[in-house]
Amino acid sequence: MRRNRWMFHKVNDIPLRSKLLLIYIFSILLPVIIINVFFYQRTSSDIKVREEENLRKSIERAAGELLGMIDESVALSRIIAADDTLYQALDQTYDSPVEYYNQYDGFLRDKLTRYMSANILEVRILTDNDTIQTGSHYAVIGQGERTIPGLESLKKTQGGILVVDYDETTLFHPDKRISVIGKMDTYTSYSTYAKYSKIDLQLSRVYSILNRETNSLQLRLVDENNRVVVSSDQSQQAAIQSSSSSTDEGNSRYRLERTLGNLDYLKGWKLIGIANTAHLDQLLAEARNSILWLALISTVIPSVLIYIILRSYHYRIQKLSKHMKRVRNDRFDVIEIQEGRDEIGGLIRTFNMMVGKIHSLINDVYKLEIRQKDLELDRVRTELSMLQSQMNPHFLFNTLNALLVVSTKNGYTEVTEIIKSLSLLMRQLLSRSDNLVPLQEELQFTSLYLQIEKFRFGDLFNYTFEIDPEAASLRIPRMSIQPLVENACKHGLQARKNGRLIRVTARLTKSGLDIRVIDNGVGMDEGKLNQLMRDVRSDRAMDGHVGIRNVYRRLELFYEGAAIFNIRSGLDEGTEAGFLIPFSIMDTKG
Repeated sequence: MRRNRWMFHKVNDIPLRSKLLLIYIFSILLPVIIINVFFYQRTSSDIKVREEENLRKSIERAAGELLGMIDESVALSRIIAADDTLYQALDQTYDSPVEYYNQYDGFLRDKLTRYMSANILEVRILTDNDTIQTGSHYAVIGQGERTIPGLESLKKTQGGILVVDYDETTLFHPDKRISVIGKMDTYTSYSTYAKYSKIDLQLSRVYSILNRETNSLQLRLVDENNRVVVSSDQSQQAAIQSSSSSTDEGNSRYRLERTLGNLDYLKGWKLIGIANTAHLDQLLAEARNSILWLALISTVIPSVLIYIILRSYHYRIQKLSKHMKRVRNDRFDVIEIQEGRDEIGGLIRTFNMMVGKIHSLINDVYKLEIRQKDLELDRVRTELSMLQSQMNPHFLFNTLNALLVVSTKNGYTEVTEIIKSLSLLMRQLLSRSDNLVPLQEELQFTSLYLQIEKFRFGDLFNYTFEIDPEAASLRIPRMSIQPLVENACKHGLQARKNGRLIRVTARLTKSGLDIRVIDNGVGMDEGKLNQLMRDVRSDRAMDGHVGIRNVYRRLELFYEGAAIFNIRSGLDEGTEAGFLIPFSIMDTKG
């Protein structure tokens, strides 16, 4: 049970995008690939088995027809060997050729022609009776027929019949022959002369049988000496005379062999078939292409559908998660998307209703707190007014005016100017309200402060203003620049011996009004800068940099966190402090 809980906890830790990807890979992509690979292997195996069966049937069919031709010739040889009238005519000694020709015309001429058929090229009887004349179907051994092919093997056979192949030399070129040789020794009373029958098979018929299967097989008829007698590829017939060609070894996987029989006269004869691998490869390629297309279609279409469905699911969940994180940061934004009518749409609608109610409650609470703060502020202002009225600042101004008169009479020009600046500075501090003021007015106030600092440090200190003219009339919070300048003088330039410089810039950018106070002081490292930013944003007491916190709080008060306050610094590289007020929240009224 604990193990199952641990497993579910691990699954819960996986990001949603990764979960959807794992579901797609293991539930769709891999099963489709595995099924198609299995289907391809099974189909390829079935094609090979089917083709091998077809090849086996082809070679069986060709072997059966060839065996039929040979059996027909063997049967004819036995019929001839059983004809006693032929024995009598051929065993007779003729006194003259005329006597033989008379016998030939009267009996022998048409004796063998009746045995001719489409499978038989020629039927001849050979004898060593030299009183007959060689010609037509009869020949004397040693004259028209010098020797009988396979005679020695024929003598060793028990049945007296043998199938042989040989090359018979004709007038122009050797001619391949396949013949059935038979001994005519049935009647011992007619044994004066040796007699043999020779039946030549019709080779064109043999080629026709072999060539009938060329679409799937290359057939070769091989004799008992393992020599190729006839091949379906006649163009290679002359080149294929050795035993098994070396090319057969490369195709041994598709090499079929069929013996023509176990009879004594056909012992060792066989039919060899070499499969046409191009046809098999074509069938396998077609099967592979079909399965690839099937795999592609069965993968792409579900993938597109799943992508569309899961993207809708993931996009809305991601939006919901993002806005819930904003709620954690006190930002109650409504999810502005097409919600949908499914369960996720219901969650989004519920979230929007919850955010709306929270936002309404917060507004009510804020309004109550603001009202209370306004009352408290009015009370504080009343107390300050009472204190100021008790102090009667006219005494301070009268004293500064007296110092100004004395300095003027004695010619203390520098002292005169600085007293004027200090008097104006004090008067504006006591008379100005805590509200938005034009940028130009805030810069004049800051300039009075910088003039006093210039008087204090003389040539060791200098300052510049880089102000966009179009920004002078824009309104910003009072006392938002001078504290940054004062902080730079006190903390940034205090440790610098000479060449102290402060630059105040105000520029209009695409985003809004960008105000910067830049010094060339000692700066600070990254750790100290991060600590300063944390102190500025917190409510804890600070030993220094109170002016920076006041500026940050005033920006928060007036712009409700929309203004961007930032400080950049580097050790021995100076410090840059400032803020950006977007145009959308800026008060441009004069």
